Amino acid sequence: MYEQYRVGGKLHKVIEGTKHIVKWKKALKSSTPHIVFQFLVVRPNEHQIEEVKQLAKELEVDEVALKTAQIYDYEQGSALIPTIEKYARYQQQADGSYQIKNHLLNHCWKMWHSCVITWDGLVVPCCFDKDAEHRLGDLSQTSFKTLWKAESYQNFRQVVLKSRSEIEMCKNCTEGTQVWA
Repeated sequence: MYEQYRVGGKLHKVIEGTKHIVKWKKALKSSTPHIVFQFLVVRPNEHQIEEVKQLAKELEVDEVALKTAQIYDYEQGSALIPTIEKYARYQQQADGSYQIKNHLLNHCWKMWHSCVITWDGLVVPCCFDKDAEHRLGDLSQTSFKTLWKAESYQNFRQVVLKSRSEIEMCKNCTEGTQVWA
């Protein structure tokens, strides 16, 4: 299932890399790094939760984190929405449609605490801007400090505070949603 979801990914590489980290952590008698297996729960893999926990135990990782998945176009349902309620960010309504479980509030801590820098140096507000639609600056042209305080960033923050529903990526945001199950 991993290789179907992570196109181009190889599970054996993840396991091999994990074994190397654990080996060196033991050799150095170190308590760090804290090794977390993050498992994104979707319908096709929800039956593997116990297998992942067992694999993590065998590999001697420190923690297994079960994460709910953000799904695009969830309104009419999706084959990815888990059947196990606690692993779904979305809830089916009486009419058969789905809605996100959280209430869309006009705030977002990420706007003041973090951002994403793309591979080519663009600054976008958060990880939900996967296609860099909300470009708030370019590090090849401007310093991060200047971008962070720039009018464009301040204006974007104000829109979030005024009406997050005006920003498409914010409509499917995890702010206020239980992400870790």
